[in-house]
Amino acid sequence: METTEWLTRLRDVWNDALDIVFPRSCAGCGQWDEDLCAQCAALFSTTWYRVDEQLPYLSHVDPEGGPDISPFPVFALADYAGAVAQAIVRWKNVADQRLDRAFSDVIGRTGVPQIPAQRGPATIVAAPSSGKRTRQGRFVAGVIAQALADHTGANYVNVLRRGRTGRVRGLEARGHKTRNVAVVHGAQLRGRDVVIVDDVVTTGATLAGASRAVKSAGGRVIASFALAATPNPR
Repeated sequence: METTEWLTRLRDVWNDALDIVFPRSCAGCGQWDEDLCAQCAALFSTTWYRVDEQLPYLSHVDPEGGPDISPFPVFALADYAGAVAQAIVRWKNVADQRLDRAFSDVIGRTGVPQIPAQRGPATIVAAPSSGKRTRQGRFVAGVIAQALADHTGANYVNVLRRGRTGRVRGLEARGHKTRNVAVVHGAQLRGRDVVIVDDVVTTGATLAGASRAVKSAGGRVIASFALAATPNPR
């Protein structure tokens, strides 16, 4: 038996054993023996669409009196609602490599997005998460970023960090997100075109903070991608 065949069988046996000890159910709808069932996976588009017009913390007023302007395009695959929201919340709350693979597959079946890099291949970074979530293997933005890098041939570097938020809430907390992101010391972003990746975008506050950090390190944000965006209220 060839090594690859043997490893495949061993993996299948291991997964079967895991299913007995830790029964699987779809993260979106609860269907048994699925990580992310076909119906829930199909709720994510295979084409990236723009959502930046609905992100107030990322928009700037057009001096010519036109619609508000985003400094870079933001793309998503689904509205953050229903089974999509349920699936993402479930994924963020468990350290599960099977869900990592399932959502990486969602990214992999999309059309390759056109990233308008002008200074060589784009560098992909992930919006920062808490240190605790990262240590526990629940850094889902990093999984998405790596999947997008694999899909596009870009380079992913994990260089954004978040400081302590303290006890801030509501609008104050959102404003804090725009200021509370930094690039790790020694990261090489100067002169690079950068893409920011997150799991969900809501107001754009986190993206604004990440963009500011990238700019302070000499990089230029050219686009952002997320699995889902909160539905446009307008």
